[in-house]
Amino acid sequence: MKLVIDHVSKKFKDKWAVKDFSAEMSVGVYALLGPNGSGKTTLMRMLASILKPSSGRILLNDKDISILDEGYRDVLGYLPQEFGVYHNFTAERFLHYFASLKGLDKQHANKKVEEVLELVNLKEERKRKTKTFSGGMKRRLGIAQALLNDPKILVVDEPTAGLDPKERVRFRNLLSDISRERIVLLSTHIVSDIEYIAKEIFIMEQGVLKQRCDVDGLLASMQGKVWKVIVTEEELPRLQGKHKVGNVQRKNNEIELRIVSDEKPTESAIELPAILEDVYLYYFDEEGRSDVQA
Repeated sequence: MKLVIDHVSKKFKDKWAVKDFSAEMSVGVYALLGPNGSGKTTLMRMLASILKPSSGRILLNDKDISILDEGYRDVLGYLPQEFGVYHNFTAERFLHYFASLKGLDKQHANKKVEEVLELVNLKEERKRKTKTFSGGMKRRLGIAQALLNDPKILVVDEPTAGLDPKERVRFRNLLSDISRERIVLLSTHIVSDIEYIAKEIFIMEQGVLKQRCDVDGLLASMQGKVWKVIVTEEELPRLQGKHKVGNVQRKNNEIELRIVSDEKPTESAIELPAILEDVYLYYFDEEGRSDVQA
């Protein structure tokens, strides 16, 4: 199975939300990494066949999804960033409702509802009304509805937004399990969500694909760009004004900085191995704007 994004662009009035984006995906987890407003959601809505590209094509197994039409939607599962639930529905009733919308017959729906409740670990909560669910439980219910039609492509927009750390770990493990026989594309601006599960990462900013690589490749590209610097309180403002500082740790009378910089920030700076958070900081400033040329 192969999903290809072929020079896809989307323009709203005079603004490009996505510009000349190309990528190829097979089975596994792929991550769109970028700040809010970088075009991730627009791209995912095109992949979910909700928006049509202004130019370019999206191909599944070499066939344009606009021509496949219902055939594409039959193999697609989608969880938008804003996913609402019917508060007076139980989890079970909610899934049966979505199964009917997806055209599943009653016998098949009963079987699939059982399967997805088990998969997302909500079987014991099936009779609870969704208004009593935590944010993480609602997101898991959202994944469950997206899986009812046994999709081969799962598109998930900011799946862990607003979740506590425990639910985020549970959710990313679930996505990793699901990806064994599916293409899973998730968007995020939280680097820890993708560090251990992504087959490949697409770094996106202002609608443009800035970088595409696996995690090891991204970290290798940061060699010679991450530094530990010991400074005094008086020296701190100058370095913060001049460099991207990822961490400030005060130890007795000294301050230890983690700095991301193409050049050695001070004579005494010590090179450090990079983490994925350093990659994000390298590409984006505090407001999420890119500071690196494509």
